[in-house]
Parts: sequence; C-alpha cells; structure tokens
Amino acid sequence: MSRERDGDAIPMTILSRPPSPTPEQLASGVGHLEVGPPPRFNDLVKWCTVADVPDRDLPEVPTYECLWTDTPPLIDGQLRGPSWEAAVWSEPFGEIATGERSGFETRVALLWDDDYLYVGFQVQDPDIRAQTVKPNEHVYVQDDDAEIFIDLGDSYYEIGVNPVNCTYQIQWTWLDPVVQAHDWARLEELFKLPDYLYYTRRSTESLGRVGNRDFSLPELRHAVALDGSINNPTSPDVGWSVEMAIPWRSLSDMSTEVFLPPHAGSSMRMQAYRAQHDWAKQCENFLGGGTEFQGYTWSTMGNTNVHNPERWTVVNFHH
Repeated sequence: MSRERDGDAIPMTILSRPPSPTPEQLASGVGHLEVGPPPRFNDLVKWCTVADVPDRDLPEVPTYECLWTDTPPLIDGQLRGPSWEAAVWSEPFGEIATGERSGFETRVALLWDDDYLYVGFQVQDPDIRAQTVKPNEHVYVQDDDAEIFIDLGDSYYEIGVNPVNCTYQIQWTWLDPVVQAHDWARLEELFKLPDYLYYTRRSTESLGRVGNRDFSLPELRHAVALDGSINNPTSPDVGWSVEMAIPWRSLSDMSTEVFLPPHAGSSMRMQAYRAQHDWAKQCENFLGGGTEFQGYTWSTMGNTNVHNPERWTVVNFHH
C-alpha cells in the first residue's frame, strides 16, 4: 500500500497487532504485566456526543489567501514587522452558530514558509483576565482564549491560548481510517491514552474520534502581548495579541494523509475561534463550571459545535 506525494509513491506501513506476552511473562504468574499511568486531568468527562452540521442553508464557507513570507516573523506576540504588515487579516469573527457580529472584535491572519505556519490574532478585550496557568487545562472554561484548528485528513490539531500565554493542545484522531487500515497498534495506543476525550460517531461514520488531551506539538512556538493590564477590572484595557509558529514537520507527523509543508496552489481547512466570557455570570457545565462564554468563529458553524471540519475556512496557499 502506498500514498502519493508530489507524484512519487511512498510506502506506507500498516502496523501489525501488538506482540503477545512472552512465555517468561506468562510463566511468572503475574496477573497485570503492564499498568498504564494515572490520568493527569480529572476535570473532564470521557466522552460526549456533539452536533453534526445542520441540515439547512448556512452562510458560505469563507476562503482565505495565505501569503508566503521570506522573512519569518519574530514570535513575541507583538505582530510587528513587514510580514504581518503584508498579511491578509480576516473579517471580524461572528457568533459561532449564526455569524452575527455581536462581540468584541477578533481577527486572524496567517502566513507560511517551508518550516512553519504563522498564526496571528488581534483580540479586542476591555477587561483582560486570566487564571489558568497549568498546561493543557482547557483554558477557555475559565478564561478568554484564541484557538486555531487545522484539518489533517485522518486527524486534526487544536490549540488554544489565553492572555497569559498558557495553552491547551489536543491531537484528534478519526477512528474509521484507523480501523479501515487495520492499524491495530495505533488503535491500542489510543485505548491506552491516560487523558482522552471521545466524541461519538456522527451520522455518516461508524466510529467517532479520540482526542489526546496530554498532547504537545514538538517545536511549537507561541507568545502573547497585552495592551492593558491583567486581572485589574478597574483599569480599562484595549486587548491582546497572539503569535504562533506551528511547525509543518510536526503536523505532518500527525497524519498519514497530508504531507507538509503545503505547496503553492494547495489548500487546507482551518478554523479560528475566540471564547469571550461574561465575568458576571457563573455557570456549571460538563467541564466543571466557570463563567458563561460565547464562542466566535472565523467560519459560521450553524450550531455551537466547532468540531465539524466541513465548515472550516478553506485556506489557499500562495507563493
């Protein structure tokens, strides 16, 4: 079996079933030959069912022209320099379900070169707050955040960052391709994850997807800059900005379907999201509670589920 990249056939190994215990292990009389680590996070349910794409007319999915940069931006959160000056900034985000532009303004811009996808956010925020500081906690439960989703075919990558540059990252793996490839070793790896979230199957699927909550993308760089003060509601703020450098090589390692970096003329699907909290409204939810928040997205989803890649923005790469 092979997969294609730039016209060349590249062998793809189908992993075999994991080995059975050795005779020595079986003869030892020990019942549990191997025990996995305990979960790091106990604040989240293990599975849930999320809404599919609504069966009604929705706004057209946006397209975006991602420009090549010869000068990699300095990742300090400031969004300065000729690269960002030349970048195409999105329209302000709208409410995730309807597209209505009711919140504080948030925009995203992308750039690329052979090594990285560069992501910039401009986030209007008159009261900048943040309390989540532990990596891979779901920062949006307690804090405003800016998120990017990148579709990789048989998987997708999710990262969110709050105003103090604390991130969560998730590697999502669709299970149908794993089973269709008879990749039992990969399936076993997913079952062994100490911290995972399972989204049950959608209407067109036999199985759903597994999210690794304890994931960290190698070589990722990110920074946040504040225009205001943090956790000081008596002092009006302007907002905050985010810069990320997401390595193509690390994204490519997550997928057996997508080869990166992209080439000029190719396209990918991506989504950008901003959680905006109402600090006066406490709430309880499946993530353990926090304050109420509204999601705003680059592409309108038709409901409050951001995890339907069919509705994500089509990003076209230009050199």
